[in-house]
Amino acid sequence: MNSYRIDNILNEVKGAKKIPDYIIYVFLSLILFIDFIPHSKSIDLLYPQFLYLSILNLVFGVYLYINSNTISIDIISIFKRSYVLKFYALFVILCGVSYFNAKNQTLILEKLVEFIVAFCFILNLIVLLKNRIDLFYKILFIISISAFFQASYEIYNLKKLSSESSLSTALNSMVKTTGNINILASGLTIKIPFILLAITASKGLKRLFLNLVLLIVTVTVFLTASRAAFISMFLIYVVYIIYYLKTNSLKKSSLLNCLILLTPLLLSIFIVNAIFKKSNDEGRFVSLSNRVKQINLADESTNARIVIWKNSLQIIKENPLTGVGLGNYKVESIPYEKTLDNDSSISLHAHNDFLEIMAETGILNGLIYMSIFIFIFFINLMRIKRSEESNARAISILSLMMVLVYGVDSFFNFPIFRPIMLVFFCFIIALTIINTESDVQVETNKNKVYLVLIALTLTTTYFAFLDYKTSNLEHLIKNDIDSSFITNNLTGDELVSRLPNYKNVLSTAESFDEYVGIYYCNEKKYDEAMKYFSKADKINPYFGRILFYKMIISNAKGNIDSAYIYAKKAFYMRPRNLNFYKMSTQFARAKNDNQEILKEHQLFIKYRNIPDAWSVAAKQLQKGNYNSKDLLDFINLGAAQHPEDSTLIQLKKNILVNNYINEAQGYLNVKDLNKSLEIYRKALKIDPNNADTMQNLAFNYYNMGKYEEAKMYFLNALSHQNFNSGRTEFFIGYCYLKVNDHENACKYFNISKSKNFIQAQQLIQENCK
Repeated sequence: MNSYRIDNILNEVKGAKKIPDYIIYVFLSLILFIDFIPHSKSIDLLYPQFLYLSILNLVFGVYLYINSNTISIDIISIFKRSYVLKFYALFVILCGVSYFNAKNQTLILEKLVEFIVAFCFILNLIVLLKNRIDLFYKILFIISISAFFQASYEIYNLKKLSSESSLSTALNSMVKTTGNINILASGLTIKIPFILLAITASKGLKRLFLNLVLLIVTVTVFLTASRAAFISMFLIYVVYIIYYLKTNSLKKSSLLNCLILLTPLLLSIFIVNAIFKKSNDEGRFVSLSNRVKQINLADESTNARIVIWKNSLQIIKENPLTGVGLGNYKVESIPYEKTLDNDSSISLHAHNDFLEIMAETGILNGLIYMSIFIFIFFINLMRIKRSEESNARAISILSLMMVLVYGVDSFFNFPIFRPIMLVFFCFIIALTIINTESDVQVETNKNKVYLVLIALTLTTTYFAFLDYKTSNLEHLIKNDIDSSFITNNLTGDELVSRLPNYKNVLSTAESFDEYVGIYYCNEKKYDEAMKYFSKADKINPYFGRILFYKMIISNAKGNIDSAYIYAKKAFYMRPRNLNFYKMSTQFARAKNDNQEILKEHQLFIKYRNIPDAWSVAAKQLQKGNYNSKDLLDFINLGAAQHPEDSTLIQLKKNILVNNYINEAQGYLNVKDLNKSLEIYRKALKIDPNNADTMQNLAFNYYNMGKYEEAKMYFLNALSHQNFNSGRTEFFIGYCYLKVNDHENACKYFNISKSKNFIQAQQLIQENCK
């Protein structure tokens, strides 16, 4: 006898009521609305989403407390005997224990609140869905409808964006409901099992509509070009078709139904490839087959993940028992990635939930978290094989497919920290727990349990609200950064007055104190800035930006030696940061330290061999009077590695031209005008558009008394560069005067006068009346 039948008997005996169907539908619809929550004033969608989930927990908790007679009488017994629930509770507890080894406890509190929200959500889902297997297929349809609206909205947004910009740009920006393209892919993929089950349970127009939903959803998933989603979708279809054929036997109608399920998938592949072809993209959106081929170890993004995973393993090795603290990965991983990430970018996550949990909370807790997936997988697999109830098997295959999607995403991304995916993880646990036979027990302490849960959700709602407010502050800071602090939403004093009460780090791992220091530095309040930079250095000293701003402050105060020290420290802390490299080499040149420039150059190109690395060093070496021959050898080496780079080619030309100009100047000093002319011509041959060479050549002809030739080169120089002194125009006028063209002579004398060239006035008085 299944659990639904047992509870019906018990409820009849005790006179208990069921939760009304409409309450279940409303609560389920409210859960699915999480995909459409606006977040225009939040730095990240996850903050309003977690606040929303916590409020839902509170509302439903109050409802159940008031209507406790609607709760299944054996619900507490179910909570107590579920190993999956116990393991998840133990996982959350051990996450809290990591507090004692964490450098930043506020980060633990933020993430712990999120996990407690998820735990309360699981309990509410269990109560909501317990003994409501009769609504299972209606629930499938509701979730299918939500997938339809989400996918349709994304496609509409894609069409709108492509009309305003390129299709390639629009594809990269197709994240209206999630804020991240991979989260969109996984968030829709995990709904596909619901759609597949709904299709096979439907007939007529409803089935036709659900096939249309499946087509729109698969098209949207493929448009994201998410490789993890491709793997998940392949597993879903393989598992479900095997299950369907095994359940319905290998007959013609079963094979036909499988073909019907595959038709939207095949059509979506054709449609998406046609869209990708139109995009003319050369990266992510070339074709589906090209994207699938990139699922290999040679792919750049795969290699980046592997390096991140190796760094995570190193953190685990160094902190095996309690980890670095829940939520602390994004800060403590930065030193391990200084040779991996360009400029100030960091990974924030390990892109593998299992490794990240181990790194943050210890190996034991990571294994406990992993075991939850293993338990769920095998529990549902056994139920599919052994259960005689078709509904129970359907719930098990649904849970099995969802755990495959979530598991794949956990291996490549970080769904545990994204509410859209965490909601479905809660569904997986809840469905696994309720899909069991009930013990015939009567419990009397449900109200006490729900009083505790209400108190817990009040607490999580309070902290989630604080996180949302902090996210709004981050949003204002980001707007100021994006405008390069030209149009400030905040001042340093205003930011200090709005600093969060318990949270000291932004979602990007930077400390709020660091930004206070930046605001004060921009306002030239250097003493206040240094005070907050010192505070920030104790929270997250790994970006190098604190040192960079200390360098700016020291330079502004005239402390060049200190500025140089800070610049070098910043560069060596982040040797892939181009801005740090530029500033440090500038100070090295100011201190005539060419060896330091070469040393920093070698370190930079070791990790990031780009054309700018060579041109930055070459320009500073040139200004530092580095040996001309050695400098040319240096540039030739860079040009050989980057033959397409015009900057290095032009720099080489400039150096050769300057060498010739200096040589020609030597001949001018000894009045050898013919030899200097010859050298200037060589310089102009190297760079025919060099205005300075033209002007020098013009003066050479002028000194030789060849005014027509001088005039021609002066005019050519002026056509390539606007000289502001008026001197060039004065000599053009003088050349015209020498060839008796008074009209043009006066024209250029007047231009020279307008630029305040003093000698022009006298010649105007003498020749222009």
